[in-house]
Amino acid sequence: MKKTLISLYYLLLLNAAAQTTQIAGSIRGFEGRHILLLGYNGVEEFPVDSALVPSPGIDFSLRVTLPYSGLYKLLVEKGNNRLPDKYIDLLLRPGSDVRFTTEYPYISDSLKITKGDEQSYFTRFTQNYNKTLFKIYLLEDLLSKYPPDDPFHGDITKNKKRLLADKEALFARFRDSRYPLANRYIDMLRQWDMRTDYFSDSFYKGIDVSDTLWIRNTLLHQKIGQYYSYLMGQKKNEDFLQANKFFIDAILDPIQSNPPLWNNIFTYLVQSYKTMNYPDALEYLSSKYLTSEVCTDPSQRRAIDEILQSLHAIKAGDALPPVVLKRNDESDFTFPSDLSASQAGLLILWSGRCNHCRESMPYWKDLYHTYGPKGLHITALHIESDITTWKASAESLPPEWTHLHDPNGWNGYAKTLHLLGTPGYVLYDRDYKLLLKSHDLTEVRNRLKNMF
Repeated sequence: MKKTLISLYYLLLLNAAAQTTQIAGSIRGFEGRHILLLGYNGVEEFPVDSALVPSPGIDFSLRVTLPYSGLYKLLVEKGNNRLPDKYIDLLLRPGSDVRFTTEYPYISDSLKITKGDEQSYFTRFTQNYNKTLFKIYLLEDLLSKYPPDDPFHGDITKNKKRLLADKEALFARFRDSRYPLANRYIDMLRQWDMRTDYFSDSFYKGIDVSDTLWIRNTLLHQKIGQYYSYLMGQKKNEDFLQANKFFIDAILDPIQSNPPLWNNIFTYLVQSYKTMNYPDALEYLSSKYLTSEVCTDPSQRRAIDEILQSLHAIKAGDALPPVVLKRNDESDFTFPSDLSASQAGLLILWSGRCNHCRESMPYWKDLYHTYGPKGLHITALHIESDITTWKASAESLPPEWTHLHDPNGWNGYAKTLHLLGTPGYVLYDRDYKLLLKSHDLTEVRNRLKNMF
């Protein structure tokens, strides 16, 4: 009996070892820092394991137990605000052994798989696919700049058709039956690729969404983001809330017969609208779709109610909560009571490292030039911890604004106001009562038009 138990113990150990996934790599030209292996449960990314790359060119390795077979993300550098992350797509299953070399910062383009046949196959496809797709995007950008009767327009069109044929041939070429998991993801990409340029109201028509792999696939939510941009463009002349209602219906209605996928995307929309700070859209999700006929999961309603309670913690008509911030000379400034009297005020939460903030600065100045003479005062609140970056970046903004810095960063006034991204806008009246809280400058501009 004892020998049998010992044999069983070693058998279990061998089986566990066989299921351990190994990832090893070398990233040349990369400063020492942690890298992170991320999984995806259909709603949010979650860390699986991490490793330290102590100095440029030094190898690293991970030995992990995976929760599922599928697509993972090896995050090499976390983007700041709207800067994109640098990451490598890894197709992994329990027991995989993947090794690679690459060169920073072009870690995807220079990626070479030295061990792992399925990963090598998948990487060859994605690299070829991305190169072809980027060329098509460049040609489409050129096409938009030349009239149809220009001779160059015809040449560009021919090249685009050739590249589209190359892309189609690429899908046909990567059909190796030895790599079923990779082929499933390639098939997914092909289904969505066929609709990339021509979204319609029947977003899911002809697409097999019954496979549970969709629920763990970042590709699905990337395409939903593209679809959102498409529909918002189509509905740009409509009321913003009505446009979002149309989008929600177009996404959720076609898949009510697929409960796992429906619940996954419903949760994804809840989190997205929470991040975008759109309580009206959340209330619409709750009122229309959290009924006994549609959704039987009561936790969904509780989750939305908690988010709405948080978002409405400071609502229109409430006095702005006071906070002690810092001027550029490090002296204290109590906002908003230390402000000079004005007809109305706009608080802009921003960061010197935020690309979107820098892109928005000319529009902030235009807004001030239009409404400043009519009584609008602007306070620019920097919320990153780097004071040097703040002071350097703030030099490009009008000096007559009130320039403040929050030493508590994202855990300070931004958290109090429940603004989860930059730039964020808080519009208030002469009594420092909230009029509007948004990430949408157009919404702010429209409100100011009605005020002045």
